[in-house]
Amino acid sequence: MIRTVFSVLFLSLSVFPAAAQKTVLTLEECRQAAVTRSPLTVRRELAGLKRQAKDRAASSALIPQVEINAQGSYQNEVPKFPGDLPLPIAIDLPKDQYRATVDLNQVIYGGSSVRNAKRVNAATETAEKASLEVQLDRLRDRINDIYLGILMAERQLEVNALMRKTLAADIEAVTARVAHGTATGGMLAALTARMIELSQQRAELEGTRSKLATALTELTGLPVAESTVLEIPAVPDRLETGEPFLHRTELKLYAGQREVLNMQDKWLNSKSNPKLSLFASGGYGRPGYNFLDRDFAPMAIGGLRLNVPLTGWATTQREKRANRIARGDIDQQQRDFERNVTIQAAQYVTDIEKLREVTAMDPEIVKARTAVRERALAQLEKGIITESEYLTEFNNEAAARVNAEVNALRLVQAWIGYDAARGVYR
Repeated sequence: MIRTVFSVLFLSLSVFPAAAQKTVLTLEECRQAAVTRSPLTVRRELAGLKRQAKDRAASSALIPQVEINAQGSYQNEVPKFPGDLPLPIAIDLPKDQYRATVDLNQVIYGGSSVRNAKRVNAATETAEKASLEVQLDRLRDRINDIYLGILMAERQLEVNALMRKTLAADIEAVTARVAHGTATGGMLAALTARMIELSQQRAELEGTRSKLATALTELTGLPVAESTVLEIPAVPDRLETGEPFLHRTELKLYAGQREVLNMQDKWLNSKSNPKLSLFASGGYGRPGYNFLDRDFAPMAIGGLRLNVPLTGWATTQREKRANRIARGDIDQQQRDFERNVTIQAAQYVTDIEKLREVTAMDPEIVKARTAVRERALAQLEKGIITESEYLTEFNNEAAARVNAEVNALRLVQAWIGYDAARGVYR
């Protein structure tokens, strides 16, 4: 048993470091991790809890309302009967009066105000969640930018390393020729200066990559080390047709905002509905309901109460008019949004078509520039051209390689931007 445990531990220790050396991350994993880690996700869950709390508060109007009331008073005069009335008894009412009661009120029909209030709460929750989802889409867009920024820096670093390796071989060859007296020290100095410039570019690119990796780690909680491999997103084969804004979460937000206004109108209408309730009151006081009795006595009364609002109609109509204006504003916002998304998607389509043509020609350009540089190196070694002319061809090849890598990623970026403009994250 002990031998088995040690074997398992040994295999674990040997496998885990190997896995830790090379971690592969995808764009979708980073976006999902950022969404999970974001406080917006917590707020989305809290929206449901807030709605439940508001519903319970609205339902409390249907719970029997019980109050304890106590009152003591003194009045300067009490009812008196004329002295010439032939009453068999003398009536002497007290000027100090006391009353303590327990009052009960139970709503039987509240004009659907509670139900409509809950509808307002449900619509508000839906609109709030849609608003948070829109903000989460902006977070996804930010992850897209950071992720592609890291890929861009890494591809440029790869080109930089290749060109430094090529230039190092050139410097070695020129150094040998200088030692044999067949080349000048100026030629070696020019190549060395170019190597220093490439080293500076590498330092800048590494700094950019490190800064973006730190931001990605903060947003996602995923470790993005130098050994971490970021997978390049796949490029679709064809463009999808149709209205580009159909999948955008902003449409759900606009619909949710309209629904809130609609439910508010129904709730406003219910405020003008008749309301029926049951009431009861019991207590002890002086005088009781028999006001001719000056002694303390129990009191009890109960019945039905009908309430029909006759005022407030004008206020309700003004509030509903304000809601109609707000609905018109939402409609205008949606039209502007759909137009802007359509324009943005069309621009991405143009970029995609252009970059497809550009990236198809990049390999041939790199191949041609490499051949020109190699011929220039041979001419430099024979003294036919100067070192500045060779460095010009060297820089042209480096630029061609960088452009090829950048254009390839720009095509991926254009596709991702096109999908994001359509509200698609895949």
